[in-house]
Amino acid sequence: MKDWEYNEIFDAIQETYKELLDEGRGYRYAIAKLTDEFNNLGKVEDFIVDTAIGEIAITHEQVFVGHIRGITGRLGKFNPKEAEDELTLDEIKDLLARMNKVIVGLQNVEVDYNSSAGG
Repeated sequence: MKDWEYNEIFDAIQETYKELLDEGRGYRYAIAKLTDEFNNLGKVEDFIVDTAIGEIAITHEQVFVGHIRGITGRLGKFNPKEAEDELTLDEIKDLLARMNKVIVGLQNVEVDYNSSAGG
């Protein structure tokens, strides 16, 4: 990974999420903004971003259907072999466990069909 360390992405997303919440525009807006701000960092980085955003999303009462479909769809395409040149084996194992938790969590959250970014 060219510009980021593995844990650095998770930390940056958590920090940015907290800053966005402090702006008072709600968690839906914060999730949408995170998705936009951390878009297209790199092939492996994008899987980490989706995982980090998914970890935040599963803590909410409801998750917008578009985020559920997008995150689970992209995470389902992860191939650990493709990450071997960029992540350590421990990082890959950690990422796979986190991805699984996100996928299962998103399957169990209440689906929000309102596309409003408020909340």
